[in-house]
Amino acid sequence: MTSTDDNELGARREEGPQALVGLSQLALDHMEQGVCVYDADNRIVLVNQRYLSLFNMSAETVRIGTSYRDVLAHSASLGNFPASELDALYTRRVKQIAAGQPFRTEQTLASGLVMSLELKPLPGGGWMTICDDVSRLARLEAELRLQTERSQHALANMSYGLIMYDADSRIVVCNERFLNLYDLDPNIVKPGVAHSTAIDHWLSRGNKADMSGDKFRDSRMDDVRARSPKAVLVTRYDGGKVQAVSRFMPDGGWVTVHEDVTERLQYEETLKQQNMMLDAALENMAHGLAFYDSDMRLRVCNNTYRQIYRLSPEQTRPGTHLSELIERSMRNGAFATEYSPQEILETARERLAHRDSSPMRRRMVNDTVISVRYCALAEGGFVATYEDITEREHAVEELSEQYRRFDAALNNMSQGLCMLDSSLRVIVCNRRYIEMYGLSTDIVKPGVSMREIMEHSCEIGIHSNTTGAKLYADYVERLREGEHTLHRHLSDGRIIKLNHKRMEHGGWVVTYEDVTERHKAQARVAHMARHDSLTDLPNRTLFHEKMGDGLNQVATAGGAMAVLCFDLDNFKTVNDRFGHAAGDRLLRWVATRLKENVGEHDTVARLGGDEFAILQRGPQPQSAEKLASRLVDIIAQPLQLESQSVHVGVSVGIAVAPDHGLDADELMKCADLALYQAKAKGRGAYQLFEPEMEEEARRRHALEHDLRGALEANEFHLVFQPQVRLDTTELTGFEALLRWKHPARGLVSPAEFIPLAEENGLIVPIGEWVLRTACATAAPWADLTVAVNLSPVQFRSRGLVTMVTSALAEAGLPPRRLELEVTETALLDDSEATIEILHQLRALGVRVSLDDFGVGYSSLSYLRKFPFDRIKIDRSFVGTLGESPESVAIVRTIASLGSVLGVETTAEGVETIEQLDFVRACGCTAVQGYYFGRPCPAAEVGRAIETLNAVRRVA
Repeated sequence: MTSTDDNELGARREEGPQALVGLSQLALDHMEQGVCVYDADNRIVLVNQRYLSLFNMSAETVRIGTSYRDVLAHSASLGNFPASELDALYTRRVKQIAAGQPFRTEQTLASGLVMSLELKPLPGGGWMTICDDVSRLARLEAELRLQTERSQHALANMSYGLIMYDADSRIVVCNERFLNLYDLDPNIVKPGVAHSTAIDHWLSRGNKADMSGDKFRDSRMDDVRARSPKAVLVTRYDGGKVQAVSRFMPDGGWVTVHEDVTERLQYEETLKQQNMMLDAALENMAHGLAFYDSDMRLRVCNNTYRQIYRLSPEQTRPGTHLSELIERSMRNGAFATEYSPQEILETARERLAHRDSSPMRRRMVNDTVISVRYCALAEGGFVATYEDITEREHAVEELSEQYRRFDAALNNMSQGLCMLDSSLRVIVCNRRYIEMYGLSTDIVKPGVSMREIMEHSCEIGIHSNTTGAKLYADYVERLREGEHTLHRHLSDGRIIKLNHKRMEHGGWVVTYEDVTERHKAQARVAHMARHDSLTDLPNRTLFHEKMGDGLNQVATAGGAMAVLCFDLDNFKTVNDRFGHAAGDRLLRWVATRLKENVGEHDTVARLGGDEFAILQRGPQPQSAEKLASRLVDIIAQPLQLESQSVHVGVSVGIAVAPDHGLDADELMKCADLALYQAKAKGRGAYQLFEPEMEEEARRRHALEHDLRGALEANEFHLVFQPQVRLDTTELTGFEALLRWKHPARGLVSPAEFIPLAEENGLIVPIGEWVLRTACATAAPWADLTVAVNLSPVQFRSRGLVTMVTSALAEAGLPPRRLELEVTETALLDDSEATIEILHQLRALGVRVSLDDFGVGYSSLSYLRKFPFDRIKIDRSFVGTLGESPESVAIVRTIASLGSVLGVETTAEGVETIEQLDFVRACGCTAVQGYYFGRPCPAAEVGRAIETLNAVRRVA
């Protein structure tokens, strides 16, 4: 063999394994399952295309040598599972693989496909995963479960009892309704039990048929063998009746449905009794009566009808046509007429077509007069009544002469008048009565019944929302009570007074008087006494009446009722600023918003001033809190008054009956306490009453009593907290802070007594004492400033500028060394007036700072309207710098804003070196807080100055 032959043989030997690998890879790529093989280091050594396509993964990423973790990371980036689960999933899988046992799991991909993954360790080290798309199988299993659940739900919720047997007469299934129907034991009557066993247990529970138990058993088995559908009526253990209907199936089994027919059988028996009573009533009627179908064929008639028309029972059999009845009656000599039977029949058809139920008079051969009425039925056909009115006709004739005598007098009366006989038929009426109701003289005349008049008046629209029949029934009921007066409210708004007097020989005299204007005047007076004249809402009197009615209903019928008390925020400011006319417009606007947002049966009232209240039924307190929240948001919306946008807002207190009592005064007291709490929360809020509020109110009352004497008793004192420049750490001044040391209570928190002082106005004299004391204390402090807080209430009181001027002069303190701090609340109350006062103070040379900036409303318009010397950043932001990104952003923004506007910015509440470094980095120009010193009494201010100066020299 030559060397060339040796080379070719070697090449073929190398190509053999590569070709085998290529063929293996080709086979793997055409598999329906995805396959990926990893070595002992969890790196891919073999992967097919199906694995990549199932997970939508890239062949450039997932290839030989790629680690298992990188494969999972790539799969997570495609959305096949959350990236947050990557580490946990990788750790769990590697741990399971290391255990050396194969395991299976499922994974739902982002595409919605469900993958089955089987992971197997390999004998020589390493492992492999085999993946398959089982989405269709999962859907089929889910659909099968859903179908099974639906079938079971339908079976369990059937109104009928159901039991099914197989071809071997054994129970396949029965529902709960079947077991409950017969009081059967589910441990006995269950799938697999024989039919005979079920029958025996059924009989043992007291259920029975209309035969002995043995016969019933045999009868049921005969039915099964005959395989013929059959209905059986059986009696339950409690006496109820059940109808069992069996149906047989092709496979040899059968299903029996059991229906409780107790009520149906009782109803059928009741109906039978009613029909017997109806027949008896029909035959004993004084009037003739006949029913006809839509083809004018007789269905039923009474004996009176036969007597009137001289017809025999054979001649009035059901199905006889009306034309034939007319002909037979005429032949029998009942009546004679110039009209033919066919013409009489056509007249009847025309009346029925036009639904004309007015009476027709028919004179019989024996000189009796019969009133005939045809009344069409809604479901087809008609009913005819035949009334002997001979005596009535004679009475009418006798009264005619008397009627003519009184006609002139009657028709000249100012009141309407109508005389009725004992059957409530008109004897006489005057023209004024007819004109008053706008009635037709063709209908309202002697002999017509009051029922017909009322039907006529309803037809022409005199009485709305009623019918002639209802009106007449009510009228008859009232007349049974005897002589009386009633008022009719007509559809055109008029009110007619009807006065009924009995006549000596029976019947009635009725007079009619138009009292519309009189009633309107009375109604106006009554309405004004119980309603607010400005808003037309119920006033306090009517509100308490309705509250009493509501509480009685709650006490007797249950349920709940809420009382919501409303108080407008800043209403006095609107009155003072825009005048009382604008305040009235605001109150009407609020009343309208309240009425628009309550339920149909709720009551809205104005109790006085800017106080409103609502009574609300329903589930409580949820309904009341939802309503209160909505109204707080609505009334907080700006309102245009005098071409300016006004913010008012509302505070709401809620009390609920019966939880908080069933006494009206007690419930109002609870709502008022809740309202006070809502206002204490900062206004523009609602509060549900809590029992603790009563104790809080007593405590607050006692605190208010002590507060009124605190100033005179010299219980107040000031403490001073240093303020330091950041760039030089130079002490610039102190803020004067008010403290109250009560002889019994000890130190009372300013957060507790200052809002109380603002509410009752004591803050004005207390604030003046603070200002004068602070100025006098600061006078000897070289060039240091003293900062004093002003309450919004002080801006509303007169003489603030004069008081500041007097305090500076009295202490000999230069105005530039006094800094007055105001809050955004003071600006919100009456922005324009407050800004004007600030300009007057600024003209004195006093510095003005905006305190607690960043909380509250934080309107930049305040900084535009007035050039503040300083913005103080609230301590709540500084204290959360290390926890809240929002606080960091706010501090930086305010500091930048101050830098742009050329205004100093002081960070309050700095307690640590980290906070100090941060506010310095943010650009704040000054700080105040425990880091540089706690508030100290006036006697210790000198030592604090020396300490801070020493710190500065060291720095």
